[in-house]
Amino acid sequence: MTEQGNTIEAADILLDHRRRGATLNALPGHARPRGLDDAYAIQDAVIAKRCQESGTHPIGYKIGATNQGARTLLRVDGPFFGILLSSMTSESPAKLSRDGWFLRVVEPEIALLIGDDLDPAKAPFDADAVRAVTRAVLPAIEIVDTPFEPWTEAGGPSLIADDGAHGHWIKGAAIADFNTLDLLGLPVRLTAKGETVREGSGANVEGGPFAAAAWLANALAERGRALKAGDYVTTGTTTAPYQAAAGEAVTADFGLLGRVEVRFD
Repeated sequence: MTEQGNTIEAADILLDHRRRGATLNALPGHARPRGLDDAYAIQDAVIAKRCQESGTHPIGYKIGATNQGARTLLRVDGPFFGILLSSMTSESPAKLSRDGWFLRVVEPEIALLIGDDLDPAKAPFDADAVRAVTRAVLPAIEIVDTPFEPWTEAGGPSLIADDGAHGHWIKGAAIADFNTLDLLGLPVRLTAKGETVREGSGANVEGGPFAAAAWLANALAERGRALKAGDYVTTGTTTAPYQAAAGEAVTADFGLLGRVEVRFD
């Protein structure tokens, strides 16, 4: 286990590199997470410092690596989670700065709004249990961003420590009457400069969004935490990632679920 002092040092390094816009090859050996427990401890410290310094607060979770393609790209064995913060959330159509990003990687995702708490004492949960407590489903875009360079070689623990490489997310209109929607079969198209740049579907999230969120609920329960009413959950990319350019406008079209737009101006 990384010692407490090393956990704080790792969090400080990650936040400092984000503030300065400075890339990072790797954390120092003594502060580098050696496994998932270390990684999530550093993530907790990162989030606590952000909340203390800026007055932001957690509003839910992001899930990464929910398909084999993403796991292969990031060299990880399974999904991981990060924390969504109020200060890193926008509503569609969103206009974000063209500057201040390391990656500007766009991922169209199906998000859930949780309506009731899931008692961790009742874990393990399955997709049906999550569906039963979901208040609404909504289209979303996550912006992946991290100072690690190259980010695809940072490794799972380091990406988890940096809040799962989360940069920002944009939410579309929530749909409360979602039971007639085929989320697995939902076609997803990402366009930029008037052209289709990525295509996918809800099936790119293994088992679908409710199964991904069930994995999250179980992972949280193992850590004595819980999905709670009011939490948002982004469930993983439905297409291959797309690296947007400065000044570019990107639209994610989820068919019957709606559209999400972001412009990097």
